[in-house]
Amino acid sequence: MSVDAVVVVLGSWFVLGAFIVSYAYVRVPGTILAGYATSGQTIVTAAWALLTVYLFAGFALGLRAGRVWNRALPDGQTGTFAAALIFGAAWIIDQAFWTPIAGTRSVGLDSLFTPPHLVEIAASAVIVSGPLRAATRRGEAVAGPITLTSAALLLSVFTFATQFAHPLIDPWPAANYEFRIQDASLAWTGENLGMAALLAQTAILAGTGLLLNSAFRLRPGSLAYVFTLNGIFVVITKGRFWLLPAPIFAGLAADAWILWSARRPGKPSASLTAVVGGAYAFAYMVVIEFDGSVWAPSLWAGAIIASTMLSWLMGRLLRAGLPAAVISPFLELREEEAPAAGVAADRWTLDPDSGARQQLVRAALDDLGTPEALGRSPLAQLPVVSKGESAAVELRALLVDVIGELASSAAPRDAESGHLLLDYYVRRVGSHEVIMERLHLSRPTYYRRLHHGFELVADQLDRLTVVSRAPLAP
Repeated sequence: MSVDAVVVVLGSWFVLGAFIVSYAYVRVPGTILAGYATSGQTIVTAAWALLTVYLFAGFALGLRAGRVWNRALPDGQTGTFAAALIFGAAWIIDQAFWTPIAGTRSVGLDSLFTPPHLVEIAASAVIVSGPLRAATRRGEAVAGPITLTSAALLLSVFTFATQFAHPLIDPWPAANYEFRIQDASLAWTGENLGMAALLAQTAILAGTGLLLNSAFRLRPGSLAYVFTLNGIFVVITKGRFWLLPAPIFAGLAADAWILWSARRPGKPSASLTAVVGGAYAFAYMVVIEFDGSVWAPSLWAGAIIASTMLSWLMGRLLRAGLPAAVISPFLELREEEAPAAGVAADRWTLDPDSGARQQLVRAALDDLGTPEALGRSPLAQLPVVSKGESAAVELRALLVDVIGELASSAAPRDAESGHLLLDYYVRRVGSHEVIMERLHLSRPTYYRRLHHGFELVADQLDRLTVVSRAPLAP
């Protein structure tokens, strides 16, 4: 965790310096503010150098302690170290070769989207997301401040790369926007650019909220913190701090929706992305309207509806494949445990000590009422799941049967775990707190029974899989 904290602190300065450089390049069209550019580049270089030296020292100590090279640093940070080296190499290539040879212009997309700069942006995304990846690999259930800050920095890298289409940087609907096209015959250009920017950024925000909520349990205020920190970085680009209420409101609305949805089993997906997109577009248009808008009411109302619909659709499409952090470990195990040629297929099993088993069971139970997601669960590929009907229907029936058998177990501890899973995931009696009261369990005991239930369901799925693969007697 100490390594994660150092990466987050230095990553924050790294991203801040990048946005200060952006301010120097775009604040005055066609002019570079040399003082700000120098300050921003100094911050970026210093943060990168300190981070690289720190990770190199940790890497060397890990090798000296006898660890293999890809385990010399804590989980997730080997990739961060590699990305830091790639960033440095791309910077050297840019300064020594690309810029002198290609002769790119000093401002505009021609400067932002050079091949070396794109490599630097990609490397930056890997660098700042190190603590987020580490938390996922450790199987952390709750997103802490370090994880959320890493997510905000990753989001900020995406918005830095798409700053040419961002409503907080170029508010095309605003009547006082200095670059608004005055020619009435070309007014449609500003409308097109403004709408495209709003849709693009609401989709990015909605995707961030969906990924975080799918991989972690979010405390109240988590998304507000992520969106606000990202918004602060973005508005630095042109100093439009008066637009900051838009991301703040979107984050608060998303947190409120997650809190309200906690009364029901499972996690919101499409509804959450719709709330993020709609709240962001609504708050943005309201703030613009206070200062005067050149968009007609029908257009800005349409912008809100379009943002909500796009975000909702994205949530519906992506939810079936989430969380990737849960599926990836299973796929790795499947590849490792795939029977070699000539080996009996009934040797297949999951490592009982692997945390991926519980995560897979929990993800499948969370999606018990969402056939699109349940059908794409890796558990639907188990041999014990019949392929006579849809995978989602068969897997749901299997899980319900297993939980029912568990609830009727003679062992009191196992039976409590079965009743808990039955009430929360199958019968949907209410929230965790409601079921705690029904079963007269304390909070620590309740969550111990919950995780014990996941283990028992995974064990039973293993046994059924082995039985289904056993050869029939002649």
